[in-house]
Amino acid sequence: MLKRYTLLVTLFVSMLMFTGCGEKEELTVFEEQMKSFYTEVSEIENAIAEIEASSENAVDTLMINMEEMSACFQNLANIDVPMEFISIEELADDASAYMDEAVRLYSEAYEEDYVSDALVQAATENYESAMKRINYIAILLQGEIPEGAVVVEGDGNEFEPYSEEE
Repeated sequence: MLKRYTLLVTLFVSMLMFTGCGEKEELTVFEEQMKSFYTEVSEIENAIAEIEASSENAVDTLMINMEEMSACFQNLANIDVPMEFISIEELADDASAYMDEAVRLYSEAYEEDYVSDALVQAATENYESAMKRINYIAILLQGEIPEGAVVVEGDGNEFEPYSEEE
């Protein structure tokens, strides 16, 4: 997963190098914020993957990491997006909302003395929806259209970035 994000960020940086100088500062700030986001998310994903499920503090460690992940997603949703990449703004907001819901559901699922499988499943689905949108953002930053996206013909400002699959 880390290699995929590193590749995507590298491609994104290369793409930004070929843009005009008029908005260079805004694009540079955006580039740094996106690199920072993907780096943080990769580090948190690695930390989650390293949690020993049988350890006494596994749930606490998971929740700490999930809350950090949610904070990263909230920061992403607050990034000022240059017009060249405006189509990712809604995706970032959606990803943040899904991650917040995932954290809430995981917290609720592990709150009692027993684990609610239904809540864990719902939390996992929200987590996966958030990550799906982050992957879409990475694809869009490469100048490509994600598989399953719906593009609406119009004045160029209309873009439906994703479609939910049943």
